[in-house]
Amino acid sequence: MRTHAIVALILCCIMATLHGCAGNRTYLIDLRYIGEKESPLSSRMVGVCPFEDSRGKAHPGEIGLRHRRGEKVDFLKTEAMSVSESVTRAVKDYFSERGYKVTDYNTWNKGIHGLSGAPKAISLVVGGNIESFMVEAHSGLAITETTYKVKLVAFIGQVLEKKVSITTAESTPKTKGMDFDIVDVREKLNATLTEVIRNLFKDVY
Repeated sequence: MRTHAIVALILCCIMATLHGCAGNRTYLIDLRYIGEKESPLSSRMVGVCPFEDSRGKAHPGEIGLRHRRGEKVDFLKTEAMSVSESVTRAVKDYFSERGYKVTDYNTWNKGIHGLSGAPKAISLVVGGNIESFMVEAHSGLAITETTYKVKLVAFIGQVLEKKVSITTAESTPKTKGMDFDIVDVREKLNATLTEVIRNLFKDVY
């Protein structure tokens, strides 16, 4: 049994060394809201304004780095959409799950006066900013530690009440594993995004 454990450790070290020798990589991640059972469709309609990326990144799809031994760095980017487009889509999926009818409302200025221009069918308008959205992994000889940070700010406009509220939600989980697994990273990042969106709109009915 002890011999098997020693062999397994040696194999892990060999794999880690081989990974460390490889050149820089780019990992692509499809960002999505993780839905559950959808609620019955209601008569309420929400207009969704794009969530603006406030991170100041040169590449709109950049979401993280993996640091490997030997000062090598891998890049994590969104698969197809930008971070702004991906988060906006995730917010739409959240409200669809809640039973809302969802439509685009791209012209809202996130202020009270902007609510007067909303179509009559829309009773709720949401938009927001992406303050943080990142993954940072550090891979050693046989252990990878990964930190996630998602922080969103939402502007929530109640059209009939002529009222706008601002909410903020964030999550910064950390994980530790034997190796860097992009599937695990994708699942954890999407779970974090889902958690933040639910907390962001938990008081919206």
